[in-house]
Parts: sequence; structure tokens; C-alpha cells
Amino acid sequence: MNAKKLWLLIEALIVLSIILLVLLFRVPLQFLFIAILQGFTEWLPISSSGQTMIVSTYFFGISPENAYSLAIWLHLGTTIAVMVRFRKDFIIILKSLVQKDSVFDDTIIRKRNWIIWATLGTVITAIPLYILFKIIFLDFFTAFQGDVITLLISGLLIITGVILIVTRRIFGNRKIVDTSKKSIQKDSFLSGLIQGVSILPGISRSGITVGTILLEKYDQDDALRLSFLMSVPVAIASILVDIVLSEGSILGTLGILTILITTIVSFIVGYITIDFLIKLAKKINFGYFCILYGIVAFLIIVPFLVFA
Repeated sequence: MNAKKLWLLIEALIVLSIILLVLLFRVPLQFLFIAILQGFTEWLPISSSGQTMIVSTYFFGISPENAYSLAIWLHLGTTIAVMVRFRKDFIIILKSLVQKDSVFDDTIIRKRNWIIWATLGTVITAIPLYILFKIIFLDFFTAFQGDVITLLISGLLIITGVILIVTRRIFGNRKIVDTSKKSIQKDSFLSGLIQGVSILPGISRSGITVGTILLEKYDQDDALRLSFLMSVPVAIASILVDIVLSEGSILGTLGILTILITTIVSFIVGYITIDFLIKLAKKINFGYFCILYGIVAFLIIVPFLVFA
């Protein structure tokens, strides 16, 4: 059995396992829908966390705090999908952390350093913004339920759309293999600082990081790959931060089993759709979609706030 057939068999077995788990433990359908939505939208520059939060709060009545934590947890599923899809990169990068640099190709060392510096940059912006949004903003606007949150997300989606339209016209030709170590430190650190802003729902992580890397004149293939590679440590760290600062409230509210199964679902859907949707994202400018979606959401929510 070749590798491709083996992976198809593994995927089929996992899907069947999920169906059995759902039937046995009766996970609410709304959470499965949100997990499937995360699996699809993660690969498109339309802010998967923004989409899942709007659906969670506006359609399913989940509190903004729990919706935000759920969005963070579901990213674990799609993060694992990235690790499996780019497993060759990650395995050799992990090896480079414990072995001498001279053993590895320069490209591997540059990718490793990119991830390290990008992660440092992300921490600087992401943690303060997380505290501002989750602990201060969401608590302050609890009385408005999801309306103010949806309004904020719609505004950030419009900003994301503008960024996508502007950066779509930029075509760099730099390759990471041809870039000096000093430039990599500067470029990756800046990309990390920008990535940290995507902790706010409505800001597309892939959209702003790919856009930043393109502005740094890297070519599109390197920009996409580097964007996904640098997302992994940050997604894992986000969950740890959410557990510590939220005191694990989402686990108590929804239950560990629900979180586990929905995370697995987001992984399966994400892994199955990653290649197709990344190709689609290359061909279609989703900037216009983000702007239109943001405007429509804004127009729907404003009357509720005005006449509340």
C-alpha cells in the first residue's frame, strides 16, 4: 500500500471514529458545526476566529467569553493539521533545535530561525491584546451579549479586506534561502509582531502575515509556507495562555469531552481541505468578501444597538 492510499485509509478511519464518538457521547450539533466551520475557514484569509465567534454568539447564543475561548481551542485542531501537512518541515526543524547547525541545509536553519523570531514578536503584541480583549473588553460589554462583539468583528473584517486588496498587488521574488540571517531576524520579528494582532477576532492571521511577508518582498510560495509554519507555536501558546488567564473556564463550561471531539473534528476537516482551499485562496481575492461581509454585519447589528 502506497503512502497516499495509507493516508486516505487513516482519514477514513478517523472520520468513522468521530462519528462513533458523536453518537456515543451526543456532542451538541452546534459545536460540531462550529468545528467544521473552523476547519474550512482557517485556510482562507477571512478570519476563522471572527467567523466562529459570530456564529457562536449570534446564532447559537454562546457567551462572547466562551465563544472566544472555543475559537482559540479549535485552532489547535487546524494547527495539528498544519503540522501533519508540513510534517517533513517540522520534523527536520525540531531536529535542528537539538543538533549542530552544520548538519543541516541553510534553508532549514533559516526556517527555524524565522519561527523563533516570529514567535518572540508575536508574544509581544498578542498577550497585551488578549488581556485587553478577553479580560477587559468582553467583560465590559457583557450586557450587550454578542452585538458589540459582532460590531467589532465587522470593523476588523473590513480592515482585513483592505489589507488583502492592497497586498494582493505585491509580487516579491526573494527566497528565504537567499536571505541573510540579519534580514531574516528583522523580517520574521516584524511578521511576528503583526501576527500578534490577529488575536483579535476579525483580523485574518494568514491574511496579515502573508501580506506582511509579501511587503518584505518574499515570493508568494515562501510567504504562504512561512506564514503557516510560524502559526504553530503561537496557536499552542494561545491555548496555554487562555487556560491560565481564564482559569480553564471553557473546559468547565463546555466539558473536556466536547472540547476534545470538536478539536478533532476541526483537525479532520482542516486536513482534508487544506490543499484545495490554499490553492483557492491564491486564485481569489477574498479582500472584497471581507469588506462586503463586514459592511453587511455592521448594517445588521447597528439597529439592534441603537434601539436596544
